[in-house]
Parts: sequence; C-alpha cells; structure tokens
Amino acid sequence: MADEQFGLDTVAGEQAVASVFRQIVAVLARRADAAIDDVALFRLSNTLFAAFARAGEDGLTAEQIRAACAAFPDEVIDNRLSVLKKLGAIQPAFDKPYQREFRASFTSYVSMLFVQRMLARGGQSELHQLLTMEKIRLEGGQGTAEEALEVVVGVTTALRLLVAELVALTVGGTVEALRERAPLLWNAKSLIDQASAVHEILLESWPELSRKCGELRSAIAAYEDASTNASARLMTAAGTTRALNLLPPEMWRRFARRATVDELAAVLADQVFDAPTPWHDVSDLTEVVAGRPQANGSRSTPPRSRVPDGDEQPSQERPDSEAERLAEVAEEVLSGEDSVAVEQILSGVDWVTARRVLADLVAASNNDRLGYRLTWSGPVQVQAGSVPSWLTPGVFERERRPM
Repeated sequence: MADEQFGLDTVAGEQAVASVFRQIVAVLARRADAAIDDVALFRLSNTLFAAFARAGEDGLTAEQIRAACAAFPDEVIDNRLSVLKKLGAIQPAFDKPYQREFRASFTSYVSMLFVQRMLARGGQSELHQLLTMEKIRLEGGQGTAEEALEVVVGVTTALRLLVAELVALTVGGTVEALRERAPLLWNAKSLIDQASAVHEILLESWPELSRKCGELRSAIAAYEDASTNASARLMTAAGTTRALNLLPPEMWRRFARRATVDELAAVLADQVFDAPTPWHDVSDLTEVVAGRPQANGSRSTPPRSRVPDGDEQPSQERPDSEAERLAEVAEEVLSGEDSVAVEQILSGVDWVTARRVLADLVAASNNDRLGYRLTWSGPVQVQAGSVPSWLTPGVFERERRPM
C-alpha cells in the first residue's frame, strides 16, 4: 500500500511538472505538437497577454480578444486561441457552464520573458543567476546533500556544454560565427569566480562530493581555457575582419603612423557616413566672399628712420586716419560730455549698428594715441526681447582732450 501510494504521488508530481511545461511551451507552439518559427505569432501572443493584464481579474471575452488582436488576420487569431486554450495558457475565468470570460496564465507570460532573455544573452545570464542563488542558499545552510549533488551536477553539465560550443566555434567554425556568439565570452572571469566560490562551499560542507567537485573543477578550468582561446582567435582576426572595437588604441596609433594613404582609406572602404550639415548656407558664404575688401595692389612706402640725418629737419609725424576716425566716433558718442553709459549708447538701435559702435569704442579705448577709456562693472543684465538682449554695465569716458 505504501509503495502504491508512493507511486501515485510520483505520478501526480510528474503530471504537475508536465502541466507547467505545457504552459511554458504554449506561447511558442504553432500547433499543439510543434513550436513556432514566425515572429508575428510571437508578437500576437505578447499582444494578447498585454490585453489580459489590462483587463485584470475580469478577464476577456472572445470578442474582446479579437478586438485586442485586430492587427492580425482572423485565421491567425483562431489558430493561436485554439493552441493556447488546449495547452492551458488561456483558461476559463470561472468554473461555470456557458461562461464567456477567459483569463491568461502567469506562467505562460513569464516564459515569454525568459525566452526573450535567452535569445538576447544565450543563456549565460541564467547561469550567473543560478550560481548566485545557489551560493546564497548553500552559505545559509539550507541545502541538503541531495540538493548539493544536484547543484554540482547541474553546474558541471552547463559548463561542459558551454565549453563544447566554444571549442567547436573556435576550432572548426568561422570567425563570423564566433563573433556572433561572442556574448558567450562576456563576463567569463565573473562566471569562473562564481563557479569557483560554489565549488569551495560544496567541497567544504559535503566532503563526500569530492569526486563530483573534481569534475566541476575540471569543467571550470576547461571553460577558462576555451574562453581564452576564443578571445585570442578574435583578436588575431580583428584587423582583417573589421572587428575594430577589439583592437587596442596603441595598435591603431601605430597603424595610422605607418600606413599609406590607400591602407588608411581601405579601413573604412565599406563604411557609409552621412554628409555633415553645413553651418552656413552656400549663397551666404558666396556673398561674404564677394563683398570682402580687395587688397590694394600698390606698394607701400618702406618705413624710414625717425632720427634726422645731419642737417635734415625732422618731418611732421604721419597722420593716423584710423585714429582720427575713432576720435570722431568717440566725440559723437560723448556729445561734449566727459563720460556716457554704454547702456545709453546701445539702447534704441539695431544690433548691427550697436555692434559696430561698440567695436569702435573698444578700438578707441585700446588706442594709445587717443585719450578714451572703456570700463566694465557689475553683473550681466538679461532682458529678453530687447536689443541687445544681454548687457554688461559699462562707461565710456574721456581721459584727456584729443590732440
């Protein structure tokens, strides 16, 4: 009777595992006995579960399900609903005859998230999480000898499979195939450290697993060697396969110094770049160049010494036309006063005129032959909508009367 009861319990447990497994593969099944390979069907399942999540505990009717998946053909929706219902991913909301509402399985949607992560990371993130959780559990003394055996066997098997794949790609595969599976090499040091930490806990807490722990050590060492060899092959082929991010900066600098023009051009021969947006319009640049003052073709008189030769009388100093013009501008701005505020000078005029006047005042202040000074003080004043919109308080003043 005890054996019979044990057998019934075992069957019940297996049925429960099979039921969960059917829910996991339901979202990936084209029919009840075949997995899908169409991305559109996967998107339909994702859309359907999102609609069930929005509906909450009330569930969805068949009409509401069709409305939520209206972007897909009717025959595709019918096929999905038939498979999901048969495998238990979608179940009646209430155990009543003739009821119309359905609810979705939480396990089915989580399986979709799991599959998406597996496709993106190749399963290595799951191995990291497994090692982290097992390390915490084993350190807390919550595991039994049977569970410890399952851990060491499971981790050893996973590492051996990972090693077999890496070795096959490194020895017999192409560089392109190895680069596509490069995520298997990411965090190799972290994975080795985690597996080694779990191994130490297992060997210390359960000495009877020493033989199994030896197999785990062998698998860890094999994974480290396989990762190193795969990385070395990628590094060797990096220069000829355009894996530019794998080259160290020193190699690029050495290549740029020694390469010919053709070799430098060949590096980006198969790259496409968008033309940069010009800062200025072509017509504006042409107009500026055409309006540029032309250089005077006449030769200037060479400079002569200011020291008189013998009885020669010193000539009058040559007039400075630019200084005279700046003095006229300064006197016009001062209007007979000894000082005037910059704000008063620049207010009420457009910015082009104000910019030209300010440039002349700065030049007059910097001219040693003139007696003017431009000083600034105080914080910048910002006045949106005015010209100029920002202004630093300053004073333009006369130091002495011009000669």
